Amino acid sequence: MKKTLAFFPLLTSAALAAPDFELNLNAHVNATVGQASIDEALLATHAHDPNDEFTLQGIELSASATLGEYLAGFVAYNGFLDDEDKLDGELEEAFLKFQNIPGGFEVRAGRLLNRVTTQNDQHLHSWHFVDANLITTRFLGDEGLISESGELSYKLPFQHDSLISVAFGNVPPHDHAHHDHGHDEEHHDDHDDHDDHHDDHDDHSDDHDEHLEGEEALLADNVLTFRWKGIYYHTDFQSYTYGASFLTGDNGFQERTNIYGADLTYLWRENGLEAGGKHLRATGELIYRDFDYRSEDGDVQGSADEWGVHTGLGWGFIEDWELGARYGYLQGVGEAIEGLPERHRASLALTRAVTINEYVAGHARLQYNHDWLEEYGHENSIWLQFQFDFGQGGEVR
Repeated sequence: MKKTLAFFPLLTSAALAAPDFELNLNAHVNATVGQASIDEALLATHAHDPNDEFTLQGIELSASATLGEYLAGFVAYNGFLDDEDKLDGELEEAFLKFQNIPGGFEVRAGRLLNRVTTQNDQHLHSWHFVDANLITTRFLGDEGLISESGELSYKLPFQHDSLISVAFGNVPPHDHAHHDHGHDEEHHDDHDDHDDHHDDHDDHSDDHDEHLEGEEALLADNVLTFRWKGIYYHTDFQSYTYGASFLTGDNGFQERTNIYGADLTYLWRENGLEAGGKHLRATGELIYRDFDYRSEDGDVQGSADEWGVHTGLGWGFIEDWELGARYGYLQGVGEAIEGLPERHRASLALTRAVTINEYVAGHARLQYNHDWLEEYGHENSIWLQFQFDFGQGGEVR
């Protein structure tokens, strides 16, 4: 990792004498205000989901650099308020990219958001909703899948914008608090009337001690990811983006996890390849995971699987306005695994984009969520998000 970061000062130094060097700096600020029918943090799954009545979701700072035709680099850092209202941060990406290699190849190396599923390689400012899709956090982690990897991609010559990417590496440890930590105590404090019920079952405490944490099913080491993504342009006005993902590696139990995903997105644009106009976007995504688990003493072991679905709709009915709808489902895992319950979520969102000039833009988004959680039942939340964008875009991906 340190070796990767060391390339960026070298790249900058080389740029002083290189006329073909280009540097783009960008900043994005996301904040939400809102309220839920339950402790807001209990509904959050992603590290940047709203987790309080006011949430600073992220201050994203990024730099993209290109040097000549073949070399590029990207760094992205996100600062945010954690679930204890303390300012925290995370280096999300820092990689070098060798592009336009003869034969249609490109190589990335460093810390990166893996090219898997429809959302994982998108930063917070690119999301279509206030919070992350349920399948992103359940199957990939509460920040998505960030790995320190080497990646080889190949552009298929016979298909429109089709890219096959294969990456191998490890997931770096996270040293800050996440949304799902420390909330059980808070929840139990709000439900003291159940204490007597739990006391009546003390004789089963040994069974509970054998339960394993579901987050250990996430990929951790020796992670291999595969992504095939392509775009078929039916006309200049209609396109279909299709994708298939496969991930495998060692999980937190030191056993195996395999993940399979497929997705399809339809896009209609009133002005075709030109900017502006009305649009309609519809996405469907299915994901499946199987994994082995084992307790440290080996007394509890076995295999489990689950699947999830994400569907989304975005209708740009007026210039700079979009009405969005979303439904997500997680099957859940029982057996000896805790923290992987069944869950449903339906969302409605209204987004108003604003462009001040070529350097300043943003949006305001009003969103309603209805959640059904296996352990809590039906819950509602409403959020108002403000996003401010500074820079000219042009991220290296």
